[in-house]
Amino acid sequence: MRKNSSFLNFGVSALLAFSILSAGAFEAQAKQPVVGRKAASKYFENDRESIRGPSQSNEGGGGGSGPRGGEQLLMLSVGTFIGSKSYVWGPRKSEDNVGRMSYGITYLYDEWAGLDLNIRADFNEYRIDDQHTKKLSFLPLVTFPRAASRFPLYFGIGAGLGVFFQQVTDESNLSLDYQLVAGARFMDLFENFGFFFEFGMKNHLHLLSDGQFNGNTMTAGGVFSF
Repeated sequence: MRKNSSFLNFGVSALLAFSILSAGAFEAQAKQPVVGRKAASKYFENDRESIRGPSQSNEGGGGGSGPRGGEQLLMLSVGTFIGSKSYVWGPRKSEDNVGRMSYGITYLYDEWAGLDLNIRADFNEYRIDDQHTKKLSFLPLVTFPRAASRFPLYFGIGAGLGVFFQQVTDESNLSLDYQLVAGARFMDLFENFGFFFEFGMKNHLHLLSDGQFNGNTMTAGGVFSF
């Protein structure tokens, strides 16, 4: 009987010792820091959340058009040609200073890849061999940097279609228009109203006849944000 009791005591002692050792090993393993790819991915995920912030993480869909993620711009301009020359437009092979006035409206309708996508309509007046001609240009215009940055200087390029409402006889009523512009834009000087001025190269090629025009313009006007 004593022998069986000793054997039982030894078994209980061994079981207790094994339980204590197992609990210690489990606790040490739980306190051991997690390393490897899983730990790194969890760290970067938390880091991205802290950078985005609550306002960005709750956004739905893409960003809005125009500056400030939803604001639109409308630019109204008036100006004149400060130097121009025509080629094979009218009876003469070339003629200087044929450009007269230029009126325009530019609307910022979208943003893409760090650029502003604008729609521009220009109404231009010319004088060819003592004849008045008038043309409406309609073209997409890409400008940078974005208006949302509030950087005052901007540059742009665009191309589109020109339609003559008054044209020299036997000349094309359609033209391919292209522009290069550089300007300064000061927005929100008085609440939602600002001012801008722009230098541009506004050229065109006649589509249905010979004829070409190269002109440099200086325009100014107002900027409306809404």
